[in-house]
Amino acid sequence: MANVLFYTHTKEDLVRAVRLVMNEIRQTELIDTIIPEGDEKLSQKVASKFLGISVPTIIDWRKSGKIPRDAYMRIGRPVFYSKKKLIEIERGRRNKKQAKG
Repeated sequence: MANVLFYTHTKEDLVRAVRLVMNEIRQTELIDTIIPEGDEKLSQKVASKFLGISVPTIIDWRKSGKIPRDAYMRIGRPVFYSKKKLIEIERGRRNKKQAKG
């Protein structure tokens, strides 16, 4: 392939164009598919309401491992949670509370 020279664009223009393309790919790319097809996928906002916690708390739980890796997936930048796994997590939390109390 011949070398292509951009005479009408600066290096910054090219960098901006590449970033735009990469962001578009990230928003449409399926990064992983851990949640089974039959399981309901909840957005981060819906999942936090489902658990009765704030969005920052669910993010903290995910980052700290309190929500295991097999309970969520990314599609581009957005995170989706497995409803079945969240139910299991909540049951485990309640059982721990009952055992302590």
